Amino acid sequence: MAERPYFTIVTPVYKGRDFLAGCVNSVREQGFDDYEHLLIDDGSPDDSGALCDSLAAADGHIRVIHQQNAGVTGARNTGIRTAKGLYLLFLDQDDRFGPCALQAIHNVLTDCGHDLVSWRHHGQWAEMCTDAAQAIPTRYAQPDFGKLYNTGTVHYVWTKAFPVDFLREKDLRFDETIQDGTDDLPFVLAFWRAWFDSYPSAGILYISQFLYYYEIGNDASVSNKPQPFLPSHLTMFSDLLCDLESRYHVPPGEMALARYQTLHTLAYSVYSTPPKDRRALRKELFCDPRFTAILDRVAQNRVYSPFYLPFRFRSQWLIRLIFRSYEGRRWLFWKAYRLGLFLLGSGWRECF
Repeated sequence: MAERPYFTIVTPVYKGRDFLAGCVNSVREQGFDDYEHLLIDDGSPDDSGALCDSLAAADGHIRVIHQQNAGVTGARNTGIRTAKGLYLLFLDQDDRFGPCALQAIHNVLTDCGHDLVSWRHHGQWAEMCTDAAQAIPTRYAQPDFGKLYNTGTVHYVWTKAFPVDFLREKDLRFDETIQDGTDDLPFVLAFWRAWFDSYPSAGILYISQFLYYYEIGNDASVSNKPQPFLPSHLTMFSDLLCDLESRYHVPPGEMALARYQTLHTLAYSVYSTPPKDRRALRKELFCDPRFTAILDRVAQNRVYSPFYLPFRFRSQWLIRLIFRSYEGRRWLFWKAYRLGLFLLGSGWRECF
């Protein structure tokens, strides 16, 4: 391994013994050696820390840092601070890289100029790309970021390569107050702003082949737990929509899915909020001018969501009722969906 490896792969570890060996082996079996794999033992109360040490003893590419529990955001920040590589890749402990991921990403990065590099993920291992030569990227200029959003990769840090020196130069870090699994998008948006301010003509090279395996069977994952509303949820979606429209000049017609998913995810936050905190929602969400602006832009662009009218009328109980059906057998969800379309009239754009 070179004095400064090409990649630093950062894996936060917390109660990870059931998945960690598979995660590490997916890197070890790449056939690409120019990397270090940084395991951040985030004060795990089980034997995950000892497992990290055992894996490191068997593989010189692995480096272990033990720290007091700081959450995934704190562990990722430790990775940014201590990385030795040129590019930082994030790999969660219950996920894996596809068989040719590192070589494919390296191939694109070596000829990317100032463009950023991103790739696709999937929850089925059989769908992973196995030939790096097939991983040919498509370039998205900044006005095309609405189309890039539709690929489903924008939100996640583990579908992107981050230049380490740039992260440190701009002091880009994860917000450690966010501990509910929604820390990715605020970090991505801050990174994009800094990067495209520095390189105004840059775009994103997107690899449409599946390079990252996302484990959907881990019930302990934070992302699989309820996410009661927090002001940071509104901030990240407001920032996303404003940046797409104002910074990157995405045509309004190409932002329909982003607007739809914003209302859907905020509806999930309302649905997840316990009764004792629901009164605060009126001030923190429904009465926030940023949320009013989101609803106004949804209406101006006639992007249909079954949650649009319940949000417009500030009806928390109806939002919860519809989302409960969405999480269940969905018959009421589809009745509400069709009723909303009827009440709004023709000309509203459906996203699926």
